[in-house]
Formats: sequence, C-alpha cells, structure tokens
Amino acid sequence: MKRKNCVDSRMSCSCGICNSSVNGRPKYLSVYAPVVYDEIGVNICRPVTIPEAVMTANPTVSQVQIDVVDIAFTVASEGIPATTVTNTVRANCTTVVLTNVSVTFRVKLFGDCNNFLTSTIIAANYLPGSSTSPEVELLDDETNPESVTVELYTPYGIGYTSVAATTPFINTVGFMQGANTVVNGINVNAVAKAMNFNKATGTFSAGISLFLRTIYYETYKFEHDGKPVPPKASLTEEQNTCLDFVESGLLSREIKPLELEPPKCEGKLKEEESACERNDGTETVYNQCGSVDCENDEGNPVETSIENALPK
Repeated sequence: MKRKNCVDSRMSCSCGICNSSVNGRPKYLSVYAPVVYDEIGVNICRPVTIPEAVMTANPTVSQVQIDVVDIAFTVASEGIPATTVTNTVRANCTTVVLTNVSVTFRVKLFGDCNNFLTSTIIAANYLPGSSTSPEVELLDDETNPESVTVELYTPYGIGYTSVAATTPFINTVGFMQGANTVVNGINVNAVAKAMNFNKATGTFSAGISLFLRTIYYETYKFEHDGKPVPPKASLTEEQNTCLDFVESGLLSREIKPLELEPPKCEGKLKEEESACERNDGTETVYNQCGSVDCENDEGNPVETSIENALPK
C-alpha cells in the first residue's frame, strides 16, 4: 500500500490526548483497591429468643436462618466498658479489646416444607464486659466471655472519628445504609449461623464469626482479560430504529487508562499535539493520532491499530 500525503477535513484541527481520549485496552491495568494487610477472626456464641408475638403468628415454623445486618460498639458509660483500640505500645501494631458488641440479625423463619414464612429483626449483645452490661446473664467464659483481645498489624495507621485524632474507631462493613463500605484502617464484619432451634420456645444458638481486618487502599498493576459482558434484557418486540439499537450489543467504550511506565510512557501524550479525528470510543478507529495514512489506493479509510498509532 502506497502512503499518500493528503488533506482531510477531519484532520484539519490539532488535538492531543487531553482532547481526544486514547481508546483500546491496556495490557496492564492499574487499580486503586482495598488491600488486606492483616486479619483475624474469632467465634462467639450465645442463645437468642424470637419474640413471642412472631412465634404466635407463625405456628408452623420449624427452622430458622440468620444474617448479620449490622454491628455496633456500645458507647462507654458508668459501669459498662466499651471496645478499645490502642497502639501505644508498638507503633506498627494495634491492640483491640472487643467488649459489649451489639449485633443486629435478620432472622428468617421457615415452615415444615422449607417454605419461607417471614423474617424479623433481633439485636443481641455479645461479650458482656461487666455485671451491668446488657444481657450479662448470658455471659459464658467459653462461648461468650467478657471480652476478646486481638492484635493487628497497622503500619499505615488507624481511623479516627474527628480531626483531633483522639478517638480511634473500627469501621463496620454490614448491610445498613452508611455502614456498608470499606475504609482505611480497621474494618469488622461478621457471618452468623443459627443452631439448635427450639420451636416450642423460639430459642436458638446464634454463633457468629467476627472478622477484623486491617485494610488500606493501594494501587496495584495486573494483567487482565478484558471487560465482562453482562447479559442484556430485551424490552420490546416492536420493530423500529430504536428497537434495532436496543436489541443490538451493549455499548462499551474502550477508553483506556494511560500506561505510564516504559515502553509506552503514554503520560507524555498529554504534552503532545497531533492531527486526529474525534472518536467516542465505541466505533472502529480510523486515522488515529500519530498515523499518516489517510486512505489506501482504493480511496477507503485505513484502520489503524491503537498500539501502532501511539508514539514510540
């Protein structure tokens, strides 16, 4: 194919990466993600009783399942200790003393034929730390003690509740709005299991695995295998132009992250200007920035690959 020097109206204006995005897929993808630096889990268990009104309204209940909805740490008050987070002994490690941890369950009730009946919300206090703690009568040195002490590796620090940085906190990762995200520092979540359900009394053993994790957001680079393609729902059976679009493949832009390291060093493209046509990242790319091919011998546009079009 012979190269031609030609003038195209699409090539008449100068543009660079800041005006026209680089399309395609990178070989390596940089991701800013929560990384687990340390983690530890503990199993605790105590009885929980379903309210009498719920049991009366569902006389055929024969089994239950539970999910953890939320975890809360009791605020310290007179005679009732609270969970503490301290790192005064060794700078890169933090000691956590868990006590008076309130766990909110969604309890699902099932009938004799495994048919779902209803669900109810129940809160239960674990690790009662004093004689005046809520539900202290369920204290058990082996399954539900006063407290549990763990140590976590926290090299980048822990989270605080205010700018003064005087009150450290543990972030809850649950299912309540505002309490279902991961943050820098110490995070806690739990998985629950209901055991030994007594349908006469509505009481069961609620065991939970409580997980504490030190998490920090970091950037990492890895090879990937492209984007996943979700299944697409069909909305109508009528035939028209919009329908043709609706029933076609899903749009997926190929605007890729910059590969900042050698060999491409694409960050330099922010400082370079060259002739190119604008592309929204969803169509076949023609006359990419950096290409001098305007047309082939038959006068048709020449498709230029992303990799070949980039400055070396």
